[in-house]
Amino acid sequence: MEKTPQLGIVTMCADKRFHRLVEEKFRELTGLGAESYWIQATAGGAPAIVENGLFTTTDYAYVHGARHMGWAGHGDTCGGYHDVSTEDMEKKTEALMALVKQKYPEATHYQIFSTNEKTEGKKV
Repeated sequence: MEKTPQLGIVTMCADKRFHRLVEEKFRELTGLGAESYWIQATAGGAPAIVENGLFTTTDYAYVHGARHMGWAGHGDTCGGYHDVSTEDMEKKTEALMALVKQKYPEATHYQIFSTNEKTEGKKV
């Protein structure tokens, strides 16, 4: 019997300063290879995706088997949230986790947050 491949999606800000770091953290947390997940990027990252209901890509990935879902935000001036502090961006990223866990109940969710100094993530 063939094992169903593990798939995922990671949402992040369109700010390229953090793309590589977020993807590396997502792969570390999930064990997925680079070919096993989709990405969705927009100004404001996961907080903007959730707040603005931009779920087209995450819905697509979920319907097609993504069961590892990463939700990333960053500090150090996010273009999607010009006047929001690093601390408040981290709170925004943390606050969306309950909603996405309810929207995608069969998935394992990961919160990822970056600053110029570090990128951290955790299974939620």
